[in-house]
Amino acid sequence: MKLLFGGSFNPVHLGHLLVARDVLEDFGFEEVIFIPANVQPLKGELLIPPEVRLKALKAAIEREPRFKVWDYELKKGGISYTYQTLEEFHRVYGEEPVFMMGADSFKSFHLWKKPEKILELSKILIVSRPGEEVDVERVLKRIGVSVPFKEFRRREASLKGWRVALYRGRLVELSSTEIRERLKSGKPITFMLPERSEEIIRRWREDALQQDV
Repeated sequence: MKLLFGGSFNPVHLGHLLVARDVLEDFGFEEVIFIPANVQPLKGELLIPPEVRLKALKAAIEREPRFKVWDYELKKGGISYTYQTLEEFHRVYGEEPVFMMGADSFKSFHLWKKPEKILELSKILIVSRPGEEVDVERVLKRIGVSVPFKEFRRREASLKGWRVALYRGRLVELSSTEIRERLKSGKPITFMLPERSEEIIRRWREDALQQDV
């Protein structure tokens, strides 16, 4: 079974990569497919351009053959709706995936476009985030659905018996927001993302600053 990891990756960082590797190993996924969003309806405009985010993401995963990038949402353009991406995934791959999101994102899942359709097209894997607690069953009630739910810790995971699962894995206190703020203030971002990705982001930032002069 394939795991879909959607997000802005604005930019990708080591926290993204560590959680992807952990769930790959713990659940026994065939591969993890990263899907960078074009425009996320609940996040608005993104700081880093799509082509730069994509290039940094590809550089970040190049050493892990079980990590892939699918740029469907970037090529499609416009607002990125997960249910449409999942419909396209079914058309292209002909199988049901697991879609992964952070606990902070799941809190607003009832506000997503057609959340009930997303639950029809894929299993949902929620990963815990530092300082974030989520009442999964309460969110599902707000959507008006009742599906099998399980909770797992590291090295105890299984793909059986659930439609929605909460994974309490490794907590990495690192965010794309922090990286963007450090970029804006001129602080170093070394050790926060892979070296080649950092070079790509820094080169973009330097070029952008020169154009603003």
